Amino acid sequence: IGRYIVDYPEQVCLVALVQNWCPKCEVHPNNLDVDGARLRTRTKTEALIMCFDPCILWDEYSVRSDVVPFTNDFPWADIHELLLSDLLQVIKGRFKDHIISWVNKYLHNHPGEKCALEIIQDIDCRYVSSVARGSKD
Repeated sequence: IGRYIVDYPEQVCLVALVQNWCPKCEVHPNNLDVDGARLRTRTKTEALIMCFDPCILWDEYSVRSDVVPFTNDFPWADIHELLLSDLLQVIKGRFKDHIISWVNKYLHNHPGEKCALEIIQDIDCRYVSSVARGSKD
C-alpha cells in the first residue's frame, strides 16, 4: 500500500476522527501552529479506545469509538502514516483566503470605503447570478 491522497472530509472518515481535528497529529484545532505535535498511530488510537469513555475520546482526543479506522486490520499499514493532504485543496483554500483578504484590504484603502463596498456588492451579485440553476421540468 502506498500513500493515500484524499480530501479532508474523507480523511476524517478513514481515520475515525472528529471533524476539524488534524488527521495526522494530536494537536487541538484551536492551536494548530504548536511545535512538537505527537503523531497519531493505530496502536495509540486502539489504546485510547480501550481506556476511555466515548465522550472523553470525542472531546479530548478527537477519536470516534464507533468507527473502525481504515487499514485497522492490516498489521503493516497504518492509515495515519499513509494519508497525504490533497495538495490542490490546501493550495486553493489558502490562496483563495489570502487573495480575498488582500483584495478587500486594497479596496478599502485605495478607492475608499464607500467605493469598496459598492465594488464588493457588485462582485457578490455577479457571482450569485453566474450560479447554475436546475430546471423545474
